[in-house]
Amino acid sequence: GSEHLPATMAQAKPPFRERLMVAGLAAGAASVACVSHAFVAQGEPAATSLRPSCLRGTQRQGPALTASASGGHARVSAAAFAGLLACAAPLHGCRRGLASRHARGVPRVQRLAEDGLWQPRLTGWTPEDLAAERQRALSMPDTPGYSGPRYTGAASVTDAFIDGLISAQEQGQLLPKKDAYLIVLDIIDLLRAEQTMGQVSIPQGGHLTIVGDLHGQYWDFMNVLSMSGKPSPSTPFIFNGDFVDRGSWSIEVIMTIFALKLKDPGAVFLNRGNHEMLETNILYGFCGECGAKYDMELFNLFSEAFRNLPLAHLVDNKVLVLHGGLPGPDPRIWMPGQTHDPTDAIPMTALPSLQELAQVDRYLEITPESYAQSIGPTTSEKEVNDMRRLIDILWGDPRGGGGYGPSYRKGKGVYMFGPDVTETFCRDNNLQCVIRSHEVKADGYRWDHKQLLSVFSAPNYLDTGNNKGAFLKLTRAADGSIAIETVNYSAVPHPDVPPMKWQEHITENYSHLTRLMRKKVGAQSFDEFGDSDFEGLMNFDEWEPDEAEQFQEAFRVDQYGRDL
Repeated sequence: GSEHLPATMAQAKPPFRERLMVAGLAAGAASVACVSHAFVAQGEPAATSLRPSCLRGTQRQGPALTASASGGHARVSAAAFAGLLACAAPLHGCRRGLASRHARGVPRVQRLAEDGLWQPRLTGWTPEDLAAERQRALSMPDTPGYSGPRYTGAASVTDAFIDGLISAQEQGQLLPKKDAYLIVLDIIDLLRAEQTMGQVSIPQGGHLTIVGDLHGQYWDFMNVLSMSGKPSPSTPFIFNGDFVDRGSWSIEVIMTIFALKLKDPGAVFLNRGNHEMLETNILYGFCGECGAKYDMELFNLFSEAFRNLPLAHLVDNKVLVLHGGLPGPDPRIWMPGQTHDPTDAIPMTALPSLQELAQVDRYLEITPESYAQSIGPTTSEKEVNDMRRLIDILWGDPRGGGGYGPSYRKGKGVYMFGPDVTETFCRDNNLQCVIRSHEVKADGYRWDHKQLLSVFSAPNYLDTGNNKGAFLKLTRAADGSIAIETVNYSAVPHPDVPPMKWQEHITENYSHLTRLMRKKVGAQSFDEFGDSDFEGLMNFDEWEPDEAEQFQEAFRVDQYGRDL
């Protein structure tokens, strides 16, 4: 998991555009030859690609905005996905239709590189693409020997369907591949109609349950449902991201959550976490699990569903729920040699409002390049600010000292934020508090700041954490505030399958996707890709002299090129 904000408050859905553009870069010192991929809006001048890399990005307009004609260009390193794009021909896409949120003007994907190796889909899906995929799914044969419930549309998901699905999965059965495809396709349609920041109200006389990171720990998830009860109109749920990866039952977890969402779409709300990302899914097991239990093409559909997940939900205009963190500094400063000493901080700067966060274009993929490229001066470029805020929402963590400091998780471009940031953000937006997840907590929850509560729902994380899991119950208090009850629990037994079991499907069958992984594994002792949910893991970032010079150079001029 990870933390940082999100959102979209406007209920109306005016037109906006979205483009998902990705480009592969050569792997440099690793000498991995990669041909760049680029998806460029039709009619966009070629000179766009000459803009500074930190100003390249994908953009989708939020509900409260009018359509923009500005162009953009995002690059994603092939090394970006741990060396995953060894070789592929350039692809081109077009700007999404402005008349409809659902018209995604991007081409059908080239699924095989020139050497015939499978590659993940790096473009969005048009309605025509999805319709064709639905027809392909409907033609799939039934699974012999399957005795569980069958999916024939959202209306078929009843209480009996949910109970039957849980029972079948506990017995080691999977939904037929046809049914799995159709469920994900229907979820995509549901999520595309939702806002970046959703609105949730606690039912009168009922309560709202908030579940943190589950990370594919299906048996612990079943324990949560046994204690909390299942979602319903009187007991809605927010699942706060990181449903998959790490644990070895991610398919079972996500299919259960999606089924619950289809049954009660107005009572089940989903936030995106940093493990609903293409990069992390390839590295931390979910991609391999899709391939081992179904096929690699289903993973492409899951990625499309994840890109459409909301980033946050606002509960009764009092509590903001998001996966990771609050906004980082602006200008996006990265201090050479900055330490984790609480007194060594970047001072807090002006913070965006809830309305501004609600306008973030969520239809983006963060790539390994995005973090460093997010560093730079204040800018009015929406696509740059959207990427910065998405990184913060999915990856940020709290710290004890004021202001901002470097993250333990990643290198440049991910921040920890202090209690002054939380206090100011809550005061300026009339919030009671912020609820986030993204970090292991010994008791499953922790008030990291006076107005910041973390909840993590995967107990004994990775079978080694010895932590408890927790979920939250929110009710309306007599004084008009929101009362928050914490419920924690220990891990329950599960079948003898280790965490990350299905990553072997990638390393054994798709080694081209993890070409740089062996080097990274040997280089670091705990978390080879900079995504540790464990608190206090020290991973100090050291700057080389040339990086320090680049930092200084970046702040010698403002966004208009004038000397500072």
